[in-house]
Amino acid sequence: MNKFYTAQEVADKLKIKKTTVYELIKRGELASSKIGKQLRISEEQLEHYLHGSTQETGTLPHDMDFLPESSLLKRDYLLYSNGLILSGQTSPALELLCSQMAVHPKGMPVLQSHMNTYNGLYSLYFGKVHIAAASLPLEQIQALVPGTALAAVCLYEFSLGLYVQKENPKSIRRLQDLTRADVILANREKGSIRRIYLDKELKKEKILAADISGYRKELVSDLSTAAAVGSGMADAALGEEYVARQSPNLDFLPLTTMPMYLVAEEASLSKPGFTAMLEIVKSEDFRTGIHGQTGYDIKHTGEVTYL
Repeated sequence: MNKFYTAQEVADKLKIKKTTVYELIKRGELASSKIGKQLRISEEQLEHYLHGSTQETGTLPHDMDFLPESSLLKRDYLLYSNGLILSGQTSPALELLCSQMAVHPKGMPVLQSHMNTYNGLYSLYFGKVHIAAASLPLEQIQALVPGTALAAVCLYEFSLGLYVQKENPKSIRRLQDLTRADVILANREKGSIRRIYLDKELKKEKILAADISGYRKELVSDLSTAAAVGSGMADAALGEEYVARQSPNLDFLPLTTMPMYLVAEEASLSKPGFTAMLEIVKSEDFRTGIHGQTGYDIKHTGEVTYL
């Protein structure tokens, strides 16, 4: 008979907070079942989330490919929406923005399409979203949306680095350490800024992906990779500092600072909804809110750059 766990039992197993388990369920990454009025996670559902990582070796499968959520690109949301379509993976800043848009006098409904940076900009280029949350240098953003006059609104800046287990028992210090035989990586999906940064750095340092155990194992959020490292199923992962601070089982090794932009067509900024978005992002309440929640750097928040 299949064994069932409570959210707290899953949290204890993965060494994460119970609220993180609920967030994984809400995002659709961890399946669950309703038994009466109670939420339960079966052993099979948990093993599926870990992608077979409960095998006897205790390691992540080296040859398993994960298909990221690119099917969203096939949906033409703009044909059916009376609000704004915002692409971007879940973050406290985007959640705060969407909630404030709902109550702003000039606001309108916001449908968030959970896509990574690359897929979001691709969708903006093909007119499938109104706004793309993107974390790339401005010249690279422009290259991915060619021939279009764009406006990039700085949302915040954040620290990107390595998640390692508490007190860093394997003494991982740099990306070159990922090639060690005793280190397993929990990698992100193609198109995410974490994966883009990693692949660029590997090429620059002439490190072969084939030399990194776990490189082909793809997860689709920082919550997932942090849980993999925190539970001991992996030894390192790339992610942002805010998520690492939510887990008492992780340490964070900063590597670089990244900007997060809201990118839209320049002509859109004067349209209904967009003006509300700008007012919100430029407001002191919003800046104070996201800094208080996350510690993100907000010194450039609200600044607009035209590309």
